[in-house]
Amino acid sequence: MKSFNTNGISRRWLGVGLSLMAAVAAQASTQVTFMVDMSTETPGFTAVYTTGSFPEAGPWNSPNSLLMINTTGTIWSNTFTLNDPVGTIEQVKFTDNTTGWSSVNNYEFLLGTTGDTTTTPGTEILPLQTWNGVSTWPVPTNNVTFQVDMSAQVLLGNFIPGDPVNGVIQVAGDSFPNQWGAGNYVLTNNPNLSGNLSNVYSGIVPTLGFLPINPINYKFRMNGGWESVNNRTAVITNNPQVLPLVYYNDNSVYDLMPAPITVNFSVYMPSGTLDISGYAFNPSNGDTLWINGDFLNGWNGGTWPGPIGNFPAGQQMFLSAIPNVYTNTFIIPKGNPVTLNYKYSIDSQDDENGFQTNHVREIRSYGPTYTMPQDTWSLLVCPPGTPYPNPGISSTNIVEPDFGYLTIGTPSAGNLPITWLGRPGVELLNRASLTTGIWNPNSGTDGTQSTNWAAAGNVQQFFRLLKKQ
Repeated sequence: MKSFNTNGISRRWLGVGLSLMAAVAAQASTQVTFMVDMSTETPGFTAVYTTGSFPEAGPWNSPNSLLMINTTGTIWSNTFTLNDPVGTIEQVKFTDNTTGWSSVNNYEFLLGTTGDTTTTPGTEILPLQTWNGVSTWPVPTNNVTFQVDMSAQVLLGNFIPGDPVNGVIQVAGDSFPNQWGAGNYVLTNNPNLSGNLSNVYSGIVPTLGFLPINPINYKFRMNGGWESVNNRTAVITNNPQVLPLVYYNDNSVYDLMPAPITVNFSVYMPSGTLDISGYAFNPSNGDTLWINGDFLNGWNGGTWPGPIGNFPAGQQMFLSAIPNVYTNTFIIPKGNPVTLNYKYSIDSQDDENGFQTNHVREIRSYGPTYTMPQDTWSLLVCPPGTPYPNPGISSTNIVEPDFGYLTIGTPSAGNLPITWLGRPGVELLNRASLTTGIWNPNSGTDGTQSTNWAAAGNVQQFFRLLKKQ
């Protein structure tokens, strides 16, 4: 036979040859032994079969597939050569010649992941399975990293890092070995990191399932309690996998007040303003105006609407020096969300607008005081049938966006006047190209809503807003 010298072979062709050999290796056959205990099946059958997702078993609609052998008593077994690639998720069912299909869901296994798979063909012996029984076959363990930011809970005083009682954060889920049970996985932090980074807790959890697991359900647990959000979900697609960082209860430290603040509210409410039932506001006849919201003991503990006696006296709005404008001031406590949901009320009734058509505004500075834009009785600008909430940041706006409305004005004296709807935790970023380069943060714009940008000649600049996480 002619000798084969690789010295003159093109690297391109040699690479193809190697790739081809690798592909052939990946397709190597695996001898798989199946065993099933038929003691729980009704007597009378004389043949048992293995059928599955692999081509050797024939079509799924044919219950009689690969024939098993009665080896000992009620045990039926046989070894079959499967040619799917190693690592294929195979589905299997057992059948017999009297009942037909077993009544349980398909069994699953990973081809070639147990036993000796280094030889050709490899071998795999699956554990004994009981007819119609729960699967005894091994389930893959996927190492998944879970991570949660506890900074907001530290700010609220709910979580004390390092405390053995009030500083414990765990994760539980339906794909963990202990399911949702008491033996949840404790997460840890790195206390040597600076700032809020030391409040990030993480841990690797062995998550059971055949990939992709679509989806798993999980929640974080603080000091033995549970998050108040719905179950979190994730699709596990590789091993190992790191899930995105989330906030406990979805509370970012930038969404909470770091200190108490005094907030001024005002609403334009002329006499004769109609409520949702058609009643006309008439302060001359003794009508009074009130405010209620999530920052006022959670809408007064859910007792609203009700008689005026249910309203604390401090929630009444009073006529100011400006005609038809009613005002009041409230202290928003530390840890309260910066977003406030509230409604106005004639004589304590829930009558400003329809269900959940609340004013939604944000505290856009850390104080010590903040004045909300003047409100309008929402029925005047969003009557029934009108899209709600109305967009924009005008004086008649009912629901404010979190941030945005970035606008660049006409250059003046070498400066670009830039305005936006800002709040603490939102910064203005810039770069010289629309599509490439690093966005440069401008820390001095955090919590502000305007700047005069020094325009350097004809050098172009692009801007965007970014909310910190």
